[in-house]
Amino acid sequence: MSDLRSVPLLDADAAHAGDQAAVAAGSSWAALMHRAGGHLARGIVASAGYGYGLRVAIVAGKGNNGGDGWAAARRLAAWGAEPRVVAVAGLDAELSDEASDQRRRFLSAGGWARGPQATDAVLQWCDVAVDCLLGTGATGAPRGVIGDAVAALRRAGDRATSVVACDVPTGVQADDGQVPGEAVSADLTVTFGGLKRGVLLYPGAKYAGRVAVGDLGGAYQPPEVAWSALTAAGAAPQALGVGVDKHARGRVLVVAGSRGMAGAAVLCARGALAAGAGLVTVAVPRGIQDLVAGLIPPALTIGLDDAGGAVAAAAVDAIQDAAADADVVVAGPGMTFGSGTRQVIETLRRTARRLVLDADALNAHRGETDVLADHAGELVVTPQHRELARLVEDATDGDDALRRRAELAPPLAARLDATVVAKGPTTVVAAPDQRVWVTPTGGPALGAGGTGDVLAGMVAAGCATAEDVPYAVAQACWRGGLAGQLAGAPAADRSTSDDMADAVPAALALTVRLAQHRPTWPFDAPGWRAGRVPADDAGWRP
Repeated sequence: MSDLRSVPLLDADAAHAGDQAAVAAGSSWAALMHRAGGHLARGIVASAGYGYGLRVAIVAGKGNNGGDGWAAARRLAAWGAEPRVVAVAGLDAELSDEASDQRRRFLSAGGWARGPQATDAVLQWCDVAVDCLLGTGATGAPRGVIGDAVAALRRAGDRATSVVACDVPTGVQADDGQVPGEAVSADLTVTFGGLKRGVLLYPGAKYAGRVAVGDLGGAYQPPEVAWSALTAAGAAPQALGVGVDKHARGRVLVVAGSRGMAGAAVLCARGALAAGAGLVTVAVPRGIQDLVAGLIPPALTIGLDDAGGAVAAAAVDAIQDAAADADVVVAGPGMTFGSGTRQVIETLRRTARRLVLDADALNAHRGETDVLADHAGELVVTPQHRELARLVEDATDGDDALRRRAELAPPLAARLDATVVAKGPTTVVAAPDQRVWVTPTGGPALGAGGTGDVLAGMVAAGCATAEDVPYAVAQACWRGGLAGQLAGAPAADRSTSDDMADAVPAALALTVRLAQHRPTWPFDAPGWRAGRVPADDAGWRP
């Protein structure tokens, strides 16, 4: 990885262009396959925790993905493992020159290989099963012998055999993560040069398992693409200077809450405080001010005119005054979406330097999303999938928006001139300049009420002092996902939003430690830092 702060997210065309450019720059297709096979072998050994005597079944197709499998088999044999290759197209199938050479060299050294009839027996024998069936260019549901092999690999996984996928699990579309039929369910996917979009985007991500990225050598430079995923090095907060004060750490105004939903304001403020904001002021309807003040002593509070327990339109002057003293305003959690909310948001759009709109601030504009494009400062919107469906015109419902977040978020960001946080599994962050980040952290623990409020506060804290707001938003989402993971770990992922808020400081500290010691996390493998592979076999030992 040429830049440890992020990994490029490639579609099939970009991946192929990167390979072609490497060959034009002096590498060769054979060298690329050699390196890919080496990284795959390292990933296999890392997944098992040992190499000598490891029984490995490599199920290979007839494309270059299969060639990577033959190359990996050679490395594994040299390390003392016991690789066996099942060639699903037969041992006499016509292969590319590079793949054919890898097959010849493996067989001439006495390597074990059979045709598709041996698939089930070999998969029952092995400790690790390896999917080398199809590569990045495959689309549609696997059929024929490939479909049969996918089914066999799935059965192996059901028996608790460790499954490793090469580049992208067969059945997962590399461009968008869609799974039109059956797909291999891997524990680890080893990919090369850059991440394939499909291994991070859902539903493909759940088939990929952990993902490790191998460097393809000095001649390979990942294509310049707008899509990426941050690593620990890219998500880590900067060290604070010795003389920093509360104003330098950022002033956040939270406009949130209503009768019965005071907790949303509290959680949002807690997220901002835990993420490092120096001053947090919470503006809530006057009827819940004392309650909120008692629950978050580090924050200041402002009581707003209310109507029926929600913020009233008459509160706009007080909010405008408070916003003038804030670096960023986050509005929406628990506000309800009445006329008072609409007028408050309209005022903030005209006056706030930076504005984060979440939850009811978005719901209040259902049916008239385009008014959100009229804003004086920098805007961030943080919809979950149902809210996203209301913001875009061509999503049929929330489920459709959830499935198509990566497709829908970039044009919405351009339309609103805003950073869009399309929340969900592997949250998608789209900038108005068309940069896109897919968040590799998170998990089921974030599926609890109030976690979005905590994240909104974290996003606001990140924006308060940022030079690059979209990048700061991507960092906040990365750290928020990690906080969710930490909160869920001791509770079998059944943690609460309070647990997430409690875990934010630990998530920040862990991100800093990872950036120092495992900067490419989570895209490395245990005991393997996804470093460069030597051009020959010398020094290759697990």
